[in-house]
Order: sequence, then C-alpha cells, then structure tokens
Amino acid sequence: MFDELTKKEQLIFLAGLFEGEGWFGIQKKKEGHTPAAVLEVQMSDEEVVILFQRYLKTNRNIRKKSKKEKAHYKDIYRFSIKGYRALHLMEEMLPYLCKRRKEQYYDVVKSIGNGPKNWSSPIFKPSED
Repeated sequence: MFDELTKKEQLIFLAGLFEGEGWFGIQKKKEGHTPAAVLEVQMSDEEVVILFQRYLKTNRNIRKKSKKEKAHYKDIYRFSIKGYRALHLMEEMLPYLCKRRKEQYYDVVKSIGNGPKNWSSPIFKPSED
C-alpha cells in the first residue's frame, strides 16, 4: 500500500504517524560539540517504523529494544535520524503537523542557530497566528 502512494501522500502518512508516535528535539553533546537535531519514532509495530526507512531510502537507523519486564510487554522499534537529515524531514512534514510540533521545530532551529554549513536554512517560517 505505502509504495503505491505518491511521494506527497507518503509524507502526509508519515507526518500522521510522527504526530502520534514521534519526538523531535536536540541531542545534547559534550561541551565544545555542536548540538544536533534529532527526530525519533518509536512503536511496537516494526513494519510501520520501517516506512520511515523506505521514505528516506536507507536501511539503517532502526533499533530494537526488548521489553521483557513482563510477559505481555512487546518489543519496541525506534527509528531515529540526527542532524541535517532530521531537520530536512521535519521541514518536509511541517505543513502537515499540528501547531505544537511546528513550535518544537522552530525551537530547535533557534537553539542551534544557523546550524552546520551543510544544511539549508529552514524552508518554512513561523506564522503570526
């Protein structure tokens, strides 16, 4: 089903998943290192998490965490990207995200300033409303 969607439809679908299961923020590093943007999606359905990989055409960035504290707990799969790739994916999803997520994005962009030289400035500007 996912592969039959247009690129825009795939992005809208992933933005909806991100709204419910995702997180966006800054990776804190040791002093002297540039802070990096981080985007993560975490859930127990590995097939759904893999859709983020397919959209970005990568076969990396998924980690499995076993939740065997109790017999009925499921394993968790986490997709994460950092740096300019995280910022660019957030920029792509921005038109389809709620106000709170957009504010998170702008807070991260403000926190890291102009960012590394290898990523473009933000595509979208915050609205007045």
